[in-house]
Amino acid sequence: MQPITLLTLMSLTETQLEILQRVSPLLEIHQYPDSTLDSLPDEVRQRVQIMYGSPAAQAAQNWPGLKWIQVPFAGVDGLMRSPIWQTEIIITTASGIHATPIAERTLAMMLAFRARLSELWRYKQQKVWSRDNRAEFSNPDLRGSTLGIIGYGAIGSELARLAQALGMRVLALNRSGTRRPIEGYFQAGIGDREVQIPEKVYATSDLHAILPECDHVVMLLPLTPETRGIMDAAAFASMKPTAYFYNYGRGALVHEAALIEALQTGRIAGAGLDVFEKEPLPPDSPLWDMPNVIISPHIGGLSEDYYDRAAHLFAENLRRYINGQPLLNVVDRQLGY
Repeated sequence: MQPITLLTLMSLTETQLEILQRVSPLLEIHQYPDSTLDSLPDEVRQRVQIMYGSPAAQAAQNWPGLKWIQVPFAGVDGLMRSPIWQTEIIITTASGIHATPIAERTLAMMLAFRARLSELWRYKQQKVWSRDNRAEFSNPDLRGSTLGIIGYGAIGSELARLAQALGMRVLALNRSGTRRPIEGYFQAGIGDREVQIPEKVYATSDLHAILPECDHVVMLLPLTPETRGIMDAAAFASMKPTAYFYNYGRGALVHEAALIEALQTGRIAGAGLDVFEKEPLPPDSPLWDMPNVIISPHIGGLSEDYYDRAAHLFAENLRRYINGQPLLNVVDRQLGY
């Protein structure tokens, strides 16, 4: 067989290179960290079959041998507006490797609201012992509360597994409203691939039916033309005034002005936000000053071994590619994910 030329503009560690190189002696890996596509040797551009990482892939649509792009992140909304989207070049994502860190961080925000950690921190800074403990800290337990997971994929199913262990009631929403097994990459030992945990599964069209049931609502949908702005004023109006909203999907899934109004008017109790309409979040955003809002800077999926996990997923796809088997996490351009 002919060598298979793989190009990455990312800086891979020795460990990550070894993970990929172990797949096959046929692999010829060319690494050009921090380079532009225009600066690459013409011989490389002519021979590349596989590209790994980098938004620079948006400009590689005319490369004669390029068959497949593996991106090291989950969302591909940034590629939808590029010429590469109109080609037949396969795009695969790293969906599935974020399940543990995002599920843990979402749960951390829930526990922070449950324990009133922001209030505790304020008292510590002021060196004040709270005197009205019963009124301030006797809020509902997570056990027995209802969690609504809007977008039940690998991440949502791992969050469901952790929530179930805490005694929470779990409801889920996916595109079909059915318990079809979750496709794509799954880390061993986590999640709920067969969709057995949720008490009920709603379709995307039933968003306003699931929201009034929930004490905690977690947004994990992919960003597509159909889901953009799905959490609007009407959606927030259908939530309980005691409910909390969390967004670990994409900022554009939420109409941010409607969210701010819902928080300011007490339409919902609070929010934990990792993504925003504009990033970085502008200093003049009212969200910064709201005591019932927790903000993180789009780091939900990060973990110490993130790129090692991505390399293992890519290695599995490389094995499948070489053996002529279906790849994991192939993007459906019609669906947008």
